[in-house]
Amino acid sequence: MLAVDNWCIKVNDRIYGPYTSNQLRKFAHEGRFAQTSLVAPAGGKEWRQAADETSFANFFGASPTAHGQKQSFGRAQPKANVVETHPHRRSTDRPAGQASSKAARKESVSNFIVIFQVDSVAGNRIEPVLAAMGPTFRLAQNVWTVKCAYTAIGLRNSIAPFLRPHEAVFVIDATNGRTCWQNYAPEPHAKISAAFVGARP
Repeated sequence: MLAVDNWCIKVNDRIYGPYTSNQLRKFAHEGRFAQTSLVAPAGGKEWRQAADETSFANFFGASPTAHGQKQSFGRAQPKANVVETHPHRRSTDRPAGQASSKAARKESVSNFIVIFQVDSVAGNRIEPVLAAMGPTFRLAQNVWTVKCAYTAIGLRNSIAPFLRPHEAVFVIDATNGRTCWQNYAPEPHAKISAAFVGARP
């Protein structure tokens, strides 16, 4: 099962974090993290109340879903009438309180290219994780394609726990023209940032 352990908290339009689930459990015991606190996985943009997330519902004795059915990031809901709103997954859902149509509930699927460090065996270790996300194909020893309903940051965050500190990964969202990366040395990181972030209009 894929798990998200890096969370951000939103308070008065300011974002704090990322924090681990253990840190948030401590905050809850200290009274600094409540059922109504808005949370999202690191890199996510859809904010939900902590009591609605399976990871935190037991902190407050709440049920994460109306029927007591557990939700988990990276897993589809078995019932067709349950709308999945995963902050690190790309979705066209409207904000809470607005009417939605069947088209609005469909997730937007993207095509990704995931490149691992050349001398790394990370690709072999990550293969089951990528396969669980959607259709996957290995293009080269260190290059994979995957089709899934994630954002580039969400995909990177999902595979990051399986990488060693020295293993670099570069994620390209070929559908939406987005990129993200992790574990590059300062000089390559600066060059990548200048090329991709600095080049944006």
